[in-house]
Amino acid sequence: VFTVSGEVKESFEKIYPECADRTFIFHNLIDRKEIIRKAELPGGFEDTYNGKRILTVGRLTVQKAYETAIDAMKLLKDQGVNVRWYVLGEGELKEQLQQKIDSLGLTGDFILLGAEENPYPYYKQCDIYVHATGYEGKSIAIQEAQILKKPILATDCSGNREQIEQGIDGRLCILTPESISNEILWMIEHPKECQSYGEKAEKKVLQSNRGLDEFLNWMK
Repeated sequence: VFTVSGEVKESFEKIYPECADRTFIFHNLIDRKEIIRKAELPGGFEDTYNGKRILTVGRLTVQKAYETAIDAMKLLKDQGVNVRWYVLGEGELKEQLQQKIDSLGLTGDFILLGAEENPYPYYKQCDIYVHATGYEGKSIAIQEAQILKKPILATDCSGNREQIEQGIDGRLCILTPESISNEILWMIEHPKECQSYGEKAEKKVLQSNRGLDEFLNWMK
């Protein structure tokens, strides 16, 4: 049995202890060079907004806690923060989330972009990547943001905390509108620290992905 992360392995073994001696971790395989190449292709944000851009990539499902993110955005706008939040993804909650966005007066501030064949120009062009989820196995979206040197804010939950070291290569927070909005504001006000997060995150992915890079080079 292969699990995607250490925390998933621990959870699995608690339920199936008889499998502990044949359960192993097998991390997501990410083609770093291809992501960097695709990030340079045409695409990305089409508006002329000149404030800070937040990006989240993920399915529009309960797990991803978008309603909490929308409430966090409302707090930021009430404080007059010059920021816009974009979401790439589709899902069964799209209509419900759009209704909440509209009811809070955030129609032009929290934008559901739908799915994109190439999301990487959006990653490259955003200022902060936010992954405020209820739980994760191991997020490929976080890994993609790390590859492109993005400062990342994620909720302190299973999966996320295994990918981000608080205050070293990103930031973690609890899943509340207040905590998320406060951390985003802190990141906006501390660009040097955020640049350092992105650089260290890229190095982490580079080290963990070295085996895949060597395999792909061998295949060529």
